[in-house]
Amino acid sequence: MSAEQPKPGFEIKPDHVIAFGRGIVTLILPWLAARFVFKPRISTLPKDRLLDRLAFWRSVAGLLVVVTASMAWREPFDVVGETFSKAFMTAWYAALALPLSFLVMLGATRSGYRTELLRGGLRLLGRVALGAGAITLPIAPFALLDGEEVPINTGGKLLVFILVVLFIVCWYAPFWVCTIYWAARTSFWTSEIHPLLAPVASSFLVLLITGGEIVKLDTKSLPVPLWFALNICGVLSTLTLAVVEYRHARANGFRFRYGPRPAAAPQPHPQVATQ
Repeated sequence: MSAEQPKPGFEIKPDHVIAFGRGIVTLILPWLAARFVFKPRISTLPKDRLLDRLAFWRSVAGLLVVVTASMAWREPFDVVGETFSKAFMTAWYAALALPLSFLVMLGATRSGYRTELLRGGLRLLGRVALGAGAITLPIAPFALLDGEEVPINTGGKLLVFILVVLFIVCWYAPFWVCTIYWAARTSFWTSEIHPLLAPVASSFLVLLITGGEIVKLDTKSLPVPLWFALNICGVLSTLTLAVVEYRHARANGFRFRYGPRPAAAPQPHPQVATQ
């Protein structure tokens, strides 16, 4: 009995063709480009992928809850804008605290395990350089022109204007927003330095920002009980996820004093093992 033949017209494309197509799609879609550049590497373990999905859906669900709960008092776009400004503030605070965090980790880690910290710091600087380049390079030609007029006819100027507006609205602005999202979600990519540093940094930042908002007591036209409940629920969800992530990393062997590599599990003493 002959083996089943593939259907006529069905062609399996080579791997390099598939990879090239995916690369083109990633460049075209700004959210995929930002995820490719700025999302930290996730292991293939099911629990790691589950934690990554929980972090994403927690932020999405939190935004939907805030928009729905405050719809009677505020416009949805105002809530989204405030959420973006809070994410930008989180990323900014994380960037300011990053040198101190690195120095603390460098002092806490034993001398024989500090090489990996330096490598993680270089990877983090690479992500920052990619983000800065991706954000500044598109506007570099306008800075170089410095107000000089380019000899283009009216039709050419109109075409250039349309292309620039389409690029800014359809690609540049979404990419910039996604960059801020990843910087805030990863606490400025502190996991590149040490996996245990990310949940600790995220917990500290959310407590710092929320505490400042409670002290100022600016409810943004919301009733005080509702505003307070939304802030407390946001803090509790972030802290819960951070604790789960921290315990998971500890269970996988990560320790602050032994660098960003899993420490070997302690072996039983030979005499104890033979008993």
